[in-house]
Amino acid sequence: MNSSKRTKTRAMSWRLLFLAVWLLVSPTHGGQAPDAPDHRPEFLQMFARAYFPGRSGQIMLVPREGGFVTRNDPAYRFMHGSPWDYDARIPLLFFGPPYFRRGAHSNGATQQDIVPTLAAVLGLPLPSTVTGRSLQEALNLSAGRPPVILVVVLDGMRPDYFDRHRAILPTLTRLRQEGAWFSHARVTHLPTATAIGHATIGTGTDPRVHGIVVNSAFDRMSGQPQDAYPGMSPRNLMVLSLADLWNLETDGQAVIISQGSISYAAGGLAGHGACLLNGRPTILASYNRATGGWETNPDCYKLPEYLKSQNARQLWEGTDGRWMGHEITNPDAVSRSGWFTKFEADALVAMIENEPVGADDVTDLLLVNLKAPDFVGHQFGPDSPELRATLVELDQQLTRILETLEKKVGPKRYVVVLTADHGMPPEPESPQKRHLSKEIVELLHKKFDPDRATLISHYESSNSQLFVDKNRLRELGLKLSQIKEYLEAQPFMYAVYTEDEVKKAPLP
Repeated sequence: MNSSKRTKTRAMSWRLLFLAVWLLVSPTHGGQAPDAPDHRPEFLQMFARAYFPGRSGQIMLVPREGGFVTRNDPAYRFMHGSPWDYDARIPLLFFGPPYFRRGAHSNGATQQDIVPTLAAVLGLPLPSTVTGRSLQEALNLSAGRPPVILVVVLDGMRPDYFDRHRAILPTLTRLRQEGAWFSHARVTHLPTATAIGHATIGTGTDPRVHGIVVNSAFDRMSGQPQDAYPGMSPRNLMVLSLADLWNLETDGQAVIISQGSISYAAGGLAGHGACLLNGRPTILASYNRATGGWETNPDCYKLPEYLKSQNARQLWEGTDGRWMGHEITNPDAVSRSGWFTKFEADALVAMIENEPVGADDVTDLLLVNLKAPDFVGHQFGPDSPELRATLVELDQQLTRILETLEKKVGPKRYVVVLTADHGMPPEPESPQKRHLSKEIVELLHKKFDPDRATLISHYESSNSQLFVDKNRLRELGLKLSQIKEYLEAQPFMYAVYTEDEVKKAPLP
């Protein structure tokens, strides 16, 4: 071999060696950098905090930071669900002088803390199921009870939006400056998803207690996926919500309004309504993305007549049917536009104006999910012009809601709580970091069940867990640990856990 060929061979060998080492230690390729903290015990506890027998999956997944698993659907190019900061950090703000003291708080806070804090304001005893703490450092209990408490869950709202878009969010910025802001608030369960977050906010307890642990579980009896609140029934919510407790405490005298633009957001806030022994019907308005109108479950809740004529088609009728160049001429597409926030606000404003909100000395509860940041973030991402435009509209509609509330009950006579159920991941650095749930299922079936491809019964990417057919697992002579080991070897996975590991995980 001449010297030129030997030089080229040595150079190639060094490049291959460098590549092998890089693949081994890179935090985004098949290994962990030696100096990187090991988050796996922490993430295991987060899954354990949301484990419920019969409802949770058998394999729990955490993609590597910067990557995610999503659906094969252009409306869901981005998918939350992970424990990484962009999904798990949330805003938490209490506004309402004199009931809350102004200030920034750097101590930790969680979704579970909202109910105990509001219960302290109401003087409401709490059941032992509540796992959160009252944020006493922000409270002024000598002020008494406010006539109205408004809780707004800004779906998919990352806390960094408050800083990055400060100039275009005057109302949110003012509330943050004049309220009690918890800068280190986080979601403490996995997955970081809508149904779980809203039930946790609504009840003040861990998902392992309230029972809403995924957006869609797998019903082994029917062999089909099941929504967290099938038919808008609250039967899967295993504890009382703040709305339930206040409904019982006031013997139905309090006005209690819950609103959400997806059923499993509204359900976690509303609680059980009249489907609870001695409970009275409360208002629940849930957006139907097929019809464009508001709906409810009349067995448990009521829907005001004046909302039944509202329909999202009013947002595109009389226009060219496009928002920022995107066609929005159906109830589903329009919900993924900034304009949708106006439709949500129209409903809430109508209820504030038409219901006896703040009319007596019994505190009324308004519990609201504003969904547009999430829907828009899923399709266009958190750094998109579409998301920025949606935040502008969101701030304007919040201004309108607060002006309506203040006109109804007067200044300094209400409390506002702003938070989120989860965040949203940014655009991956490379296409190889965006993975599809169906491809992971196909990968597993190719490896373990090529003949029948029935081993994995259900995998919805926002759930961050696989539902495994246990009978098929036994027929194949497999163990969950084998599926775990195979997935852990994939370069896009940070951690994988089996159901047994999650069940046995110690919680602090």
